[in-house]
Amino acid sequence: MILRSTSISKTEVRPSLDELLSPLAEKGIYFPFSSLFVNAELSDKKRLRVVIYNKYALPALISLMGGIEKVQSPVFLAAYGYPEAMRERIKVHNVFFDAEVVKPPSVLRFISLNKPLLFIPESMAQVFERFSVQESILFLSEDSGELKEIIETTEVLLEKEGFDRIELTSPIKWIGELDGIRELRLKAQAIGGGFVGLLIVLIFGSIAIFEYRQNIFATALFKSFGLHSIHLIMRYLIESLFLLFLSFWSALELAKVFHRIVFKLAGFDLELLNLATFNPYQFSENFFLLSLLGVASLVAILPICIALRKPVGKVLG
Repeated sequence: MILRSTSISKTEVRPSLDELLSPLAEKGIYFPFSSLFVNAELSDKKRLRVVIYNKYALPALISLMGGIEKVQSPVFLAAYGYPEAMRERIKVHNVFFDAEVVKPPSVLRFISLNKPLLFIPESMAQVFERFSVQESILFLSEDSGELKEIIETTEVLLEKEGFDRIELTSPIKWIGELDGIRELRLKAQAIGGGFVGLLIVLIFGSIAIFEYRQNIFATALFKSFGLHSIHLIMRYLIESLFLLFLSFWSALELAKVFHRIVFKLAGFDLELLNLATFNPYQFSENFFLLSLLGVASLVAILPICIALRKPVGKVLG
């Protein structure tokens, strides 16, 4: 979850947000910080966001950024496109900082909004006291099942302590809406799959009917050689299922090949293009469609079964 609140004014009496919620560190990764509302820019005039951190944020920084303890400067820049350990001079209002470049973890995109982040310790940010800041908390729970209870407890605590202007964002609040969307998707998928299945059954059935004359002669000929009807049915069924599974597997593998190309052109996030994160082309994800194809294979051999019931002499005569 991400929690944001306005900073404490000089006339306001209430605990600081980072100290009040510090027990959350026992439940997961607890990263308190303050966003400084002041202009900051790199040497190439590119704008960036300024984050002020204190002692409560150090465990989270070590956990989120591997090797951060090796950084020599307490002021560091989390940004892509710069060599790690490089020194970059940054102007914050009228103050200059020499920041060491580190690689930002992906979770910080919720804070940075795809902009570089300059991290300044609280002890070096006294010069910016007259500027407004926004107290914020980034919390990653170790147990997602406890997150809903943690959010509810946090909201009650903040209201009791006088935090009247807070903004709390968490995916847990979208679960109810996502469940409704998921149910709607499953219904739409079932209806669409039913129509697709019906279409497949009709196609397979039509092919079987068109080949009925050829099959009835071939089956009668095989029977005249002494083959049992069960053997002939199994032969056609195995052939049908083999071709079905081969084509289905080929279609899934082909979809994996084109997945990254198509969705990258569509402008999707690069993380969504990684099939290791979510792979919709597995057999388990397409079992319903595979079952429909199996039913279609059974329908396709029905004319064979009918042909086998006809007398051999009548068919070959």
